[in-house]
Amino acid sequence: MRVAQFRDAREGRPAWMRVLGAAGRWLPRLAAPSAQASWRSAHAAVPDGLPDPAAVQALAALVASLERDARLHLVGRIAARDDSARLARTHLRIEAALRREPAILATALPEPLLIVGWPRTGTTFLHTLLAEDPAHRTIPYWESFDPVPPRAGPDRRIERLDRMLARLAGFAPGYQAIHPMAARQAEECVALFMNVFRTLQFDIQYRVPGYVEWLLAQDARIAYEAWARQLRLVQYHRPCGERFVLKDPTHLVHLETALQLFPRARVVFTHRDPARAFSSIASLYAHTRAIFSDDVDPRALGRELLAGYWPPALERALALRERLPAGRVADVRHADLVRDPLGTALRLYRDLGLELGGAAREALRRFAAARDAGPRREHEHSPEAFGIDAAALRERFASYCQRFAL
Repeated sequence: MRVAQFRDAREGRPAWMRVLGAAGRWLPRLAAPSAQASWRSAHAAVPDGLPDPAAVQALAALVASLERDARLHLVGRIAARDDSARLARTHLRIEAALRREPAILATALPEPLLIVGWPRTGTTFLHTLLAEDPAHRTIPYWESFDPVPPRAGPDRRIERLDRMLARLAGFAPGYQAIHPMAARQAEECVALFMNVFRTLQFDIQYRVPGYVEWLLAQDARIAYEAWARQLRLVQYHRPCGERFVLKDPTHLVHLETALQLFPRARVVFTHRDPARAFSSIASLYAHTRAIFSDDVDPRALGRELLAGYWPPALERALALRERLPAGRVADVRHADLVRDPLGTALRLYRDLGLELGGAAREALRRFAAARDAGPRREHEHSPEAFGIDAAALRERFASYCQRFAL
């Protein structure tokens, strides 16, 4: 699996998307997303659903920015419209489930272990590696994609997600080389935040500066309390694990809020050379936005990200890290994780005062060995292609690089 250096949004696009894209330029309003239409569709499917007003406000902000800022092509408009309607339906089903079964909100949660760091610093591999420990309760993608089990009949959530991932593969062949996804694999918390329309994930998918400005001005507890309710929902229906192992790069942006909700949570920080990490972040944004828009300028994107929320988020999180006591915090360098996954995991367990039994250790070893023996993923990217001055970025984070030998 290989993804080449990003140059142009249309490069490598399947022929059928190029044809639809050409047609869509003559039909700029066709299939535009609509917040009102999404809620109407959702209410038709979930008649007893009552949306949280905070979610209604958030979807309105998102759709307004999609209309004003995103410059979506026809396939992008169709995808954004359908995704908004799907998320609205899921939201109504979540709210209905919480009203029907009050015991859900009384469900005790295992103390979480939060994996935080910039995107592209090894968070996904570390998360899936730690998921192999039977003591750990993670959220597989099918469960975050749709946290509400059916009230009757067979549970087809995995099948539905498999179909969606197959469609994504048709839109973006090779995308799995950037961010591997599978229905049964441990996945980050992003889908839970998407279920209430409050996450910076939408900024990765679409260029939505208006929505980002709105979201960052909001009280993050609104999103995080909804996140905690959904954690209780999935634990109520599938209780397991001694501790939750959760990850989402955007936890870095709101780490203080997450720790207010879970004041005893352990935190694992992932670290990587800032220039390489930021180059990979820019590539992730570019390739993701190019699924939905023809208008992705790599150098403009680099400037956008450097001036955006990721640099200050890391600086704030590092300051907060210094206030965490020993036994609550561990550090993982990307280079160590790639070179020696099991040894890195053993140090993490030691630093957090956790026990790794023989069976769990063997499960982690097998997982790491299977990854090494599996298909090779090649994700090509360079800071220069996105107009990123690698030396200047390293200078900005010089003390960070020195502290963690990056």
